[in-house]
Amino acid sequence: MKVLLVGDDYIGSNLLLDGFAAWRDKGCELITYDWVQGSMEKLQHLNRRLEEEGPEAVPPPEDLFPLIADADVLILQFLPLGRRLIDAGRRLKAVGILRAGYENVDVDYLTEKGIMFFNNPGRNADAVSDYAIGMMLAEARNIARSHMALKQGEWRRDFINLDYSPDLPGRTVGIIGFGQIGRLVAKKLSGFDVRLLAYDPYADPEAAAALNVTLTDLDTLLKESDFVTIHARLTPENEHMIGARELALMKPTAFLINTARSGLVDEEALYEALRDRKIGGAALDVFDKEPPGKDYPLLTLDNCTVTTHMAGTTRDALSKAPHRLAQELAKLFRGEEPGPWVNRGKVPLRSFTA
Repeated sequence: MKVLLVGDDYIGSNLLLDGFAAWRDKGCELITYDWVQGSMEKLQHLNRRLEEEGPEAVPPPEDLFPLIADADVLILQFLPLGRRLIDAGRRLKAVGILRAGYENVDVDYLTEKGIMFFNNPGRNADAVSDYAIGMMLAEARNIARSHMALKQGEWRRDFINLDYSPDLPGRTVGIIGFGQIGRLVAKKLSGFDVRLLAYDPYADPEAAAALNVTLTDLDTLLKESDFVTIHARLTPENEHMIGARELALMKPTAFLINTARSGLVDEEALYEALRDRKIGGAALDVFDKEPPGKDYPLLTLDNCTVTTHMAGTTRDALSKAPHRLAQELAKLFRGEEPGPWVNRGKVPLRSFTA
């Protein structure tokens, strides 16, 4: 059985080979290819196009077509997988993606062709949850602003939020999206002695109770929280779920943290709320336009901490992703169902035989 491993600037084929090395013992031939753009910035730009326009927005490399022709399994991350490349994979039984999102993959066409598709949720859950808490502290305690001022020769002690910069104990943190990342945020914040609220229509009540999290509706969460941190997936249904109305519900001293997707928040409404001091501050790792440029409205504000879409990027997250996916898909050698099967029930289970 041939397995085609397609790396990129983010996770290269060396990490893929390491993660799937045990498959060689099962008699698999591992073939590698690197879809390299030359920099993370260029790859991020292409991925943004794929997220907005779908897998046909970026053409796949021509020299990949001969490699996929006799592949039984394809493993990828940001590579655009549209109809033409899928048709070239005449023997494909399964496709696996190294991340949770799969906007770069035509899943409907894979399903039409009877090809199983698996994603890899939670691969960077620790990285993002760590980062979200770091962003809370950075914004509320002015860590980044103080750092920047000192680098520029200024001993700055005066900040917009000086009158309400809080200690965490006794504060309320509202978590929007209570999946793997949201639950880890709750677990890690438990040591800070905060009150925890969560909003997620699909949340597991038992998981919430185990973490001392109170499930509530979105409006209540926004009204009562001192920190609101977003960890929901972006869907057509929840785009701009935080808009002018929702921001108006927040305390004037509350902080909004977004390490998920920019589309979950109406950026224009957020800019106006921060500019007019209707909320205390924000910390953002994602933007509608990336890179945003120094004149981007949100970057001009002194009550907004900003970073370069890197919440999920740690060495551990990168190296663990191929191992996680390889171990999950190895269930197919035993005739078992991998957990993250995106088109389950729409295509038949096809066990692997090397």
